[in-house]
Amino acid sequence: MYFELPGTNMRLIGSMHLLPSGSPGLPEWVVNAYEWCEELVFESDPSTIIDHLCPTIGVSLKKHLTPATWETLQTLWPESANFPPIESVQPWAVSLFGTTFSSSLSAGVENLFLQWAAEQSKQVYFLESAEELVSTLDRAPIDDVVQSLELLAADLSAPQRSIEAMYQAWITMDLAAMHDIAAQSPMFQNPKLRQIILEGRNLAWVSMLLNKMASPKRTLVAVGALHLCGPGNLLTLLGRDAQRIYQK
Repeated sequence: MYFELPGTNMRLIGSMHLLPSGSPGLPEWVVNAYEWCEELVFESDPSTIIDHLCPTIGVSLKKHLTPATWETLQTLWPESANFPPIESVQPWAVSLFGTTFSSSLSAGVENLFLQWAAEQSKQVYFLESAEELVSTLDRAPIDDVVQSLELLAADLSAPQRSIEAMYQAWITMDLAAMHDIAAQSPMFQNPKLRQIILEGRNLAWVSMLLNKMASPKRTLVAVGALHLCGPGNLLTLLGRDAQRIYQK
């Protein structure tokens, strides 16, 4: 979950983008990783994606779903001036945020690190823009997204159980357990969605990270923990002998 790349000033951590509400928060090893670094690298800026959820060409998700699933998702979706209505967002966004809206969550690694970095003037970089992220997610086949949504609607309590189990694995730095838990989630049960969300993006990030390895500054790369395990994981793609850092 926490790795160093010998011969470089770069370390990587597997993050959790959101934490279960009521959890103790960040474990000591995550805080130590932040304190070690002089600059940070994240997947993308979480504050920028909301403006890119609506397609330029209308996509009718409703007609692809069973009436019961559509009704369940409508009930789940928030009515907020700051968030687009469910009828106007991309199908993948309903799957992505539907899982979030069905859970009780608090700020995760990225939001906290960005806040601290702003207060301490640490340099922050992103591996992809909101436009690049959305372009990638737009490739998710509608049938596979629909399948994930039907699974979500069938058991709205599953995401909460999953994130709580993942949090317990995360705080103990058990990357293999996190992978096994996530593999049962509606989105990652589908190999095509996994390839798009994890493996494809990992590959796109490699060149930037190889360039950042030359930085004389202590650089911490914080990406979702699932990017560091399974097929096409980021550590393997970087082609370096990553060594685990074991801390509390």
